Amino acid sequence: LAEALAGQPNVITLHTCGKALGCEGALICAPRVAIDFLVNRARPFIFSTAPSPLVAHMVRKAIGLVASHDDWREDLFARVAEARSLLAPRLGAAPSDTQILPVIIGDDARTMRIASALQRQGFDIRGIRPPTVPQGTARLRISITRNVTKGDIGALSESLDRIMTPA
Repeated sequence: LAEALAGQPNVITLHTCGKALGCEGALICAPRVAIDFLVNRARPFIFSTAPSPLVAHMVRKAIGLVASHDDWREDLFARVAEARSLLAPRLGAAPSDTQILPVIIGDDARTMRIASALQRQGFDIRGIRPPTVPQGTARLRISITRNVTKGDIGALSESLDRIMTPA
């Protein structure tokens, strides 16, 4: 979201290092004066939440990989588009532009039964229910990664159709 702001003066961005980078923590990108201010005025917070040297090294390496592999991102977006097109009839909410595709079920118990059935078939699909999401919007969280093949996406779509279609 902040890509268009890159290089603009007086912009401060916060970037999480989990999920997409496979690390933990977060980092702030800002003009030098803002960073100096934080170092000098927010030291207790910085030092109570600072990453270990190992985690900092992992984040640096992960950022380097992400920056040097646009092809990975394009490949992921192609897989997400494939999944979105196959799963479109089942998506209960307009999916975001991320690799996470929600399938809104509504009922908590039904959501967890469907998630369990998919897990028994080998799919790592999680049921998400309140309080994580609003009441009545329990959902399956489908996360597409570069490890997911077109065959996997097709098999998931077929399994969802079988499981969710009343007999």
